[in-house]
Amino acid sequence: NIVTKMRQKTVDLRKIVQNALERNVKKYQLQQKQLKDTEKKEKYRVWGELLNTYGYEVEPGAKSMEALNYYTNEMIQIPLDETMTPQENAKKYFDKYSKLKRTKEALDTLLQETGDEIKHLESIAASLDIASSEEDLVQIKEEMMEYGYVKRKNTGEKKVKVTSRPYHYISSDGYDIYVGKNNYQNEELTFKFATGNDWWFHAKGAPGSHVIVKAGQGLPPDRTFEEAARLAAWYSSHRGADKVEVDYVEKKQVKKVNGGKPGFVIYHTNYSMVIDSDISGIRQIKEK
Repeated sequence: NIVTKMRQKTVDLRKIVQNALERNVKKYQLQQKQLKDTEKKEKYRVWGELLNTYGYEVEPGAKSMEALNYYTNEMIQIPLDETMTPQENAKKYFDKYSKLKRTKEALDTLLQETGDEIKHLESIAASLDIASSEEDLVQIKEEMMEYGYVKRKNTGEKKVKVTSRPYHYISSDGYDIYVGKNNYQNEELTFKFATGNDWWFHAKGAPGSHVIVKAGQGLPPDRTFEEAARLAAWYSSHRGADKVEVDYVEKKQVKKVNGGKPGFVIYHTNYSMVIDSDISGIRQIKEK
């Protein structure tokens, strides 16, 4: 059975992806917690301001000061270090505020990076599910080596010949539909193969294939759009679901993410449809 055989072939790669995913999810949760800790920074800024405004009223050696917080119109207690002047206490709070502000900015960047890495790993996991032959695994392994998830055997190793091609289907109305099997193929399909007025499909907010309908002249009929959407649903992490939301736009609306991972794109769309992921009625052209 081809499916079982492929599962065995991908077992090691899946394990690597799974471990890296778990590591990054833990890291993401920790960074979120650290970000939450920086929310106290505004409190310190206000304390510093109020000390600068009303500090002259503080008795020497006082352990706290009561003041009206003019942002909220409430009376608040500000703890003081009694060995310092009110101005020195204010400076201490402003320093704390600045430090937390810098930490927040650094964490915003780190969260973005970790989030992107999680999405990238999920897309590699989706590619492993989509792969149907050993040739398909060559490109996935190459990507995992490029991003350091798998070690290259030796540096002199020449790049492996890639023979895997996107899936090719023909819609009921005779339109060619192509489906990328991994991030490299998605990238190539969308940015090298497709032209501006071809149509691009992708399961909304889920890792999965880029699907291209070669439009030729004019607009393909609704049935072709529905079949392309079914393919995008099936070749995604929603495979097998009865209701999948699929976004679609003209290819010219799809842009590469600057410095992004292969196959990562941005697009602004008003077009989406909810469809099942049954592709049994769509004719596939087998590769030679």
